[in-house]
Amino acid sequence: MSERKNETVKLSQHRVVMHLHKGGLHRALGIPENEVIPKERIEAATHSNNSHVRAMANLAHTMGEWHKK
Repeated sequence: MSERKNETVKLSQHRVVMHLHKGGLHRALGIPENEVIPKERIEAATHSNNSHVRAMANLAHTMGEWHKK
């Protein structure tokens, strides 16, 4: 049974990465695309009941910590 759950998690993560659309998290959170999403809203979205929104928020949180050179 745990193999099935791991497979589902991998497919869900794959879906998030492969189905990213520009402004998707903005639309899900109701924030205009020309505005920056506040870190507090991203943090709150990481606890969303919607798995796709939660995964997009986790990705945004992770990417926000990357440093540009």
